Amino acid sequence: MTWQRLASFLLALGGMVVLAWLTVPATIIPPVAPRNPITVYVAEIGIHARLLLPEGDRWQQYGFGDWDYYARREQTFLNGLQALLWPTPGALGWGEIDSLDRYQTDSEATGGQLLSFEVPLDRVDQLHRSLQARFQRQIPDGQVFNEVNHLHLVRDDQTYSVLHNSNHELAEWLKALDCQVESLGLWISFQLGG
Repeated sequence: MTWQRLASFLLALGGMVVLAWLTVPATIIPPVAPRNPITVYVAEIGIHARLLLPEGDRWQQYGFGDWDYYARREQTFLNGLQALLWPTPGALGWGEIDSLDRYQTDSEATGGQLLSFEVPLDRVDQLHRSLQARFQRQIPDGQVFNEVNHLHLVRDDQTYSVLHNSNHELAEWLKALDCQVESLGLWISFQLGG
């Protein structure tokens, strides 16, 4: 009887750890008093989050996902399973936003949210140049426009997997903006801290 209780306890404990790993939101801790601060946004839309960077009076959005499932919208059970169970080709997405207010209204209408915070302007410029160069480098291999998420997407060198999904990629971008990201799990949402 003791082994059964121990096994049940360990199974329940393991289940709680997995549940926490799947659901605990990552905390974005923006830099304190950044030099030449500028506001950026993280947009949470469904299971994918995007980064919104200012570009003059417009906004650029960047996202990352699985090439077949996210970019080409081939959202079959098999493609979803492949994206979860082993590394698949990744997709880097880019798009322009004319109106941040309209974007926010549309996001909230579908259950999404926008998180805003300030980061150093020079870091935004560096990340923007880096992401644009990465995107442009992949264009010769072809790109698609996804009308659902309003992104131009290219097949990326970075693979997509359960251990490096869209939220993990976004966390790397946030770190490039001098943010800290804590408690990054698997299928997570983001919250502001700090």
